Amino acid sequence: MDTILYATDCTKNSISTLNYAKNLSDTLNAKLIVFHIYDVPPVRTSSIRSSEQLHNLSMIEQKEMLEDYCIKNLDQNLSKNQLICEVAQNASISKGIIDRINKDKIDLLVIGMKSEHSARGFLSGNIANKLIDKKLCPLLIIPPHYSYKKLNKIVYASDFESSDIIAIKKLSAIAEYYEAEIEVVHIPTMEEYAAMQQMEWFKELLEVQVQYKKISFHMVLANSIEQGLRMHIKDENADILGMLERENKGLFAAIFNKDIVKKMETLVTIPILCFNP
Repeated sequence: MDTILYATDCTKNSISTLNYAKNLSDTLNAKLIVFHIYDVPPVRTSSIRSSEQLHNLSMIEQKEMLEDYCIKNLDQNLSKNQLICEVAQNASISKGIIDRINKDKIDLLVIGMKSEHSARGFLSGNIANKLIDKKLCPLLIIPPHYSYKKLNKIVYASDFESSDIIAIKKLSAIAEYYEAEIEVVHIPTMEEYAAMQQMEWFKELLEVQVQYKKISFHMVLANSIEQGLRMHIKDENADILGMLERENKGLFAAIFNKDIVKKMETLVTIPILCFNP
């Protein structure tokens, strides 16, 4: 992993996510870009400055604010020369993030999980849905006030599809830096009579394509996918939940559809790492 992009609103509630992104990038030896999107208020026609001058002034002010925010709130003693801070003007946060990711290669996007009352409506669920649909890069969503800690156990929710193998391979590239265990978890539905056989097939296929050895497999029986994942995460004291966005059916569609985003924000208390097919 070479580059991590952290999109921030520069508020007090985002400080813990800033530190999480910085510690993660340090451990993964990845470049961290701290990115802030701002919107310029309407300009009075009587202004003596041109729109271009106002735009340039706003950009300078916003970047200085972002740099000061990072220096003030990161645990490390940093100078501005050690920070990669970028700002962009856009009325849409999701579009601003998409434009930045399309600019050059980003390996991981980090955003904070926000409440509906946060600045500019920076609601993680809505933004996650918009960004996942674009098939950009893996997305890591950090809960409010969640403190960074060493990753020991990562739960990955699987439907035993071939696209899961690609996601687990990317996940193992993170896990190996921490020597963390990856638990591949499946919550079978009532129709899945051959779930155990499917799991054995998937294990054999995964062993051929993924070299990481600290991977275990678990079948969890529950009334719903949400309940099964919640129980397993709690019982195993997991540090991250990994999931794959699925085009037709699967776990991501069941958990992150727009109708129950707010419900899941109250249920999930650890970071969520979302992959695209």
